Amino acid sequence: MVQMYDRDLDEAEEQYQMALRNHLIHIDDLIALQQSRLKGLHVEFERDVMIIKDEYDRERKDIERTHELETEELREMIQTITDEEHSKLQQMSSDFEALREETKNRNVEELEGMKFILIGKIEELDKEFQVHYNQFSSETKQVAKSYEQKLELNKNLSTEISHLNRTIDRNRHKKMYWQMKTEQNDREFTQRNKMLTQEKMNIYKHYK
Repeated sequence: MVQMYDRDLDEAEEQYQMALRNHLIHIDDLIALQQSRLKGLHVEFERDVMIIKDEYDRERKDIERTHELETEELREMIQTITDEEHSKLQQMSSDFEALREETKNRNVEELEGMKFILIGKIEELDKEFQVHYNQFSSETKQVAKSYEQKLELNKNLSTEISHLNRTIDRNRHKKMYWQMKTEQNDREFTQRNKMLTQEKMNIYKHYK
């Protein structure tokens, strides 16, 4: 009976050792699987963050470059229109002065006749001047309105950039949270491994 019990005890010990080894192997597999999943999630998160940041940087640069080009184009248009109108006004004033001097130098006998002609030409020039002035005012208003629209667009784009900045901040906070979660899981698995090792030693001592 003692020999039989001894054989049963040996078989039980062998089965226990086999079950313990299988249990430890499964635990190691689970730990490796969890670490692999965490590593994969971390890599995927980092890749998503970099993609979002690159897209944001490209969009911001494109918006800033477009805004600068449009602003410069508007400045050049306003300056060109101003120069053209100034040149027209100078030419008209010069023509008017030349015509007035020519009229003054005419003979006294033609003064009365030319007076009516001069008045007519002055009125015509005034009308032409008024037409150019109205045209200049209209074009300037259109340019100013376009500039205001560009300013409004710039304001909206600035709001969108601010929203993207907040989104990046939220993603950064999520990244920090998952890092802390990963460290916490590492500590928990380390503690559990220690406890399992201690339990194994206790069982082994109890068996002895």
